[in-house]
Amino acid sequence: MRNIEWTARLPRAAQLTGSAVRLSLCTLLTGAQIFGGYAPLGLGMVAASGAGAGGLFALAGSLLGTLAFMDFAQGLRYLAVCLLLFSANNAFCETRFMQRRLFLPIAAASLMLCVELIYLAHAPVQQIAYCIAALLLTAVSAYLFTQMLKAPEAVAESEQQCAWLLAAAGVLMTVSRLGVIGGVSPGRVLAALAALLLAYDQGGNVAFCCGAALGLAMDLCAQEQTFVHTAVYGLGAFCVGLRARGKRHTAALRFAVPAALLLLPLPDEAGLAALYEVLAATLAFLVLPTRLLRSGKRLRPIVTTREQLKGQLDDAAAAFRELYETLLHAPQKTQENPACIFDHAAEQVCRSCTLCSLCWEREYVSTYNALNDATSALLSRGHSKATDFPAHFSNRCIHFSEFRGAVDHHLSVYLLRRAYNEELARARKSAKGQYAYISELLSSAAAHVAKEARPAFSRTKRAYLVGMALRAKEGENTCGDSATFFEAGDKLYILLSDGMGGGEAAQRESSLAVRLLERFLRSGIDVEPALKTLNAALTLRSDESLGFTTVDLCVVPLCGGEAEVYKYGAAPSYTKRMGRVRRVSCRCLPAGLLAADAPPEQTCVTLEDASFFVMVTDGIADEADDEWLQNLLAGWSGENPQSLAAAVMAESLDHKGRSDDCGVVALYLPSSEEARGV
Repeated sequence: MRNIEWTARLPRAAQLTGSAVRLSLCTLLTGAQIFGGYAPLGLGMVAASGAGAGGLFALAGSLLGTLAFMDFAQGLRYLAVCLLLFSANNAFCETRFMQRRLFLPIAAASLMLCVELIYLAHAPVQQIAYCIAALLLTAVSAYLFTQMLKAPEAVAESEQQCAWLLAAAGVLMTVSRLGVIGGVSPGRVLAALAALLLAYDQGGNVAFCCGAALGLAMDLCAQEQTFVHTAVYGLGAFCVGLRARGKRHTAALRFAVPAALLLLPLPDEAGLAALYEVLAATLAFLVLPTRLLRSGKRLRPIVTTREQLKGQLDDAAAAFRELYETLLHAPQKTQENPACIFDHAAEQVCRSCTLCSLCWEREYVSTYNALNDATSALLSRGHSKATDFPAHFSNRCIHFSEFRGAVDHHLSVYLLRRAYNEELARARKSAKGQYAYISELLSSAAAHVAKEARPAFSRTKRAYLVGMALRAKEGENTCGDSATFFEAGDKLYILLSDGMGGGEAAQRESSLAVRLLERFLRSGIDVEPALKTLNAALTLRSDESLGFTTVDLCVVPLCGGEAEVYKYGAAPSYTKRMGRVRRVSCRCLPAGLLAADAPPEQTCVTLEDASFFVMVTDGIADEADDEWLQNLLAGWSGENPQSLAAAVMAESLDHKGRSDDCGVVALYLPSSEEARGV
């Protein structure tokens, strides 16, 4: 028996980096205060950080930010809301409520309202309005920061961009409070520079929106509530964005001149300070190293290239789909009439016979019925017998033996022609199906290309352990089963395949299926198109090799959600948590025996913490004989999946022996406490 063990661990460096970023952001966003004391962006980040270590680091960052930026009474209120949010995240982290997009925003606003109600009992109307605005901003920031912390491919690009802009604006708001030199704030200089850079890079409406958003952030955190910076940054960014990526000095003038026209007429020193800030940002823009601007300019060609590639893939997919539909509706060739056999035989023998006019004119109906009665026996047997023809016909025909010989000759030609046409029709049907599969693959690849890689905090992935064991059947040195697992994106894929027969031939078939499917899935192709394409390829291959292969695939989302099990003729799989065991069965045939377009059987399973998922081949157990396996799983109390796979393999010897190749794959998802030690 050959035991194979792999163990996957989430890199601690990635965990520490994510926790450090949450700590830093929560600390800085606590200083982004509006309306005299509210810090809604900090609360939104605490809510989005979730439970566990991420939420704990966010809470620690909030404490540091409170000590640095708030007085005692104000900090006490803020920390009370943060503690409530952390408690709510831990209480609801394993419920279906957390899967709903609006749960965290509503919870954040509601918990903040519960704390603030105590202080609003006798507050003026203006303070109540400020509180309502802060509640709304808390909900919005919780929603956007939650999207920001998800995997990029799981979130709309516009939401990711808004979340990053909001986070950057919050950090700049805090920096603007750290020091003011002669009325000039370094934080507002950085905000103006960011607005100028974004306008220079993006252009159009995006430039105006980014500039106005950064200006509004500076106005909200200022002591006097005005919209000066909103107007200055928005107008300047709009003027720069009219011609994005132009000459640098022209962009600087487009940003500085409108700011001067707006700020110089203001009577107080605040307008002059804002003008100094804009001029400082413009000067910094002019002296930035060219390589930094070049690295920024490369962002647009990459996006354009991705969009062009996606468009090309979509066009190619549409072309193959149209070709498939054209062939699908093409006129079909009608099947040849078996009467041609007798027509050719009569042309060869009867034309020169003296009784031709009798048989084929005066007695035509009798002759037609006699030959029609013999047709069924001829086609089923492949040759003729004298008894196939009625006695009145065989006795009347003076060249009966020659006629039978001609019928047999043309019958064999007819049968060969029919077999060829049937094989050709099968090949055409399979070829037409391939166009449809290629169209699906190209569409899936286009969707994958559209998910542009962007910097983002990735959510904490679930830890897992995988154990595998393979054993060849008696008399063979090579096991015909193949197994593997791998991560692609934020999903774990586990594959188990059983090739027909045993030995090297079966191993060659099963390893081919596993290898091809892994390449499809790693390239970003969706599961169902990849499996249907694999089945079509194995169907064509089985016409030559007369082989087939079972396919057992489990897809586990590592960031939460239900797992999906796909099967082509595979043996049952089993979920086990504590003493509960559930069987996941399959009724369809293996890949290579089904129609080329047949989809796999799909089942959704819930894999909770501290649970196992076990996949086996039919050399271990099947539905008719798996009671022993379910009992073994129900009574298993260990946490090592490799030990479980070895125990299943050993126990199977007492039930099926070594009459077939055996394969076992065991997945274990540890609890959060166990995961810290994984």
